[in-house]
Amino acid sequence: MSAALTIRSLGKRFVHHDAARAKTFRRFVEGGWGKRGGKYDFWALRDVDFSVEPGEMLGVIGKNGSGKSTLLRLLGGVMRPDEGSVEAADAVHGLLDLNAGMHHELTGRENAICTGVLAGLSRREITARMDEVIEFAELKDFIDEPLRSYSAGMKLRLGFAVAAQTRPRILLIDEVLAVGDVAFQAKCIERIHRFRAEGCAIVLISHDLAQVEATCDRALWLRNGAQVALGAAQSVVRQFETAMLEATAERIADNEEADLTGGSQLTLSSNRFGTQENRITRVRLLGSNGEEISSIRTGDPLTIQAWIETVIPMSDLHFSVTLANAKGTDILGVTTEQDMVELPAQPGTAMLQVDLARLDLAGGLYHFSIGLYDKDWAIAYDRHVNAYELKVEGQESWASLNPAHEWTVA
Repeated sequence: MSAALTIRSLGKRFVHHDAARAKTFRRFVEGGWGKRGGKYDFWALRDVDFSVEPGEMLGVIGKNGSGKSTLLRLLGGVMRPDEGSVEAADAVHGLLDLNAGMHHELTGRENAICTGVLAGLSRREITARMDEVIEFAELKDFIDEPLRSYSAGMKLRLGFAVAAQTRPRILLIDEVLAVGDVAFQAKCIERIHRFRAEGCAIVLISHDLAQVEATCDRALWLRNGAQVALGAAQSVVRQFETAMLEATAERIADNEEADLTGGSQLTLSSNRFGTQENRITRVRLLGSNGEEISSIRTGDPLTIQAWIETVIPMSDLHFSVTLANAKGTDILGVTTEQDMVELPAQPGTAMLQVDLARLDLAGGLYHFSIGLYDKDWAIAYDRHVNAYELKVEGQESWASLNPAHEWTVA
């Protein structure tokens, strides 16, 4: 079987100007015509080789700035490589910016038509599939309302529902599988699996290592634009995690005077990890009435609050919340980076809160993990692993998800 995507010795170069270069015309004039500053070539990506077979899913992992987005642009034809080549056996589609091309004054239906045409469908094709778009996006009562009245989650659901109509043969995905609530995320992932079953070759860029392990056949690890490892997803993810832990351990060695106590619930090196240079000092799980809880009913809302103390600008940090089932499998993950949450620029103390509109989970015991990381996800400052127990009261099932549903027999 011939590869759907073949990448040979791929490289992309940019020109980097040093700090002496004037950023404005006024600074240029004030600094003198002769002081233009130096410049040098910066390789964002170099010597990358891999292929993706039809029906295969390749995950791309690495810190911020490792070259993942540059790789995706090269694969999608947005950029031209300076070295090597990208050979695609079919048209390349992307699930990237799901709301690109949408206008807030147009209705959801009108935006769906415009976005579908931009994605390569004819107006007749997207119009014929409109009922499927509306049903998938769960927007039956809002599809003819202006986009400005939509929540961020509704916009993303509409964008994914339209993108899913393209029937791609080669698909690029950039951090968009965490769309909407838990039940809708499951629908998105199910649609991705359907694409694979139909022979679509998929390249996924994600910071969610558990997702890469669960959904990808192989993984590619990039570091500073270079290819570090390529192989089975689980093996490459383990190598990447080991490198992160080693980097964190080096920081802990330089921070031996830090207060590493975490109270009766937390034990360092057992369920609490990290350098402790910046810390999570308090966590609460709240129900719909704002009271602290340890159990909810299936479908109830939940709020997670966390207080953090930092000695560096908070804008240089990422915060994550992960939920695992009784088997230890991550079934939900949200991050401030993924949701584009802006943290304060100054160091200090802050309370972070994430509201989950509803948790459609089967009855059973679950555990939350929370973490505070540097902006590249390379250093864990404070991680509380499976430290916060949540009991869900409801019908138990072999699966974790239990979305509201009904049967029809005809």
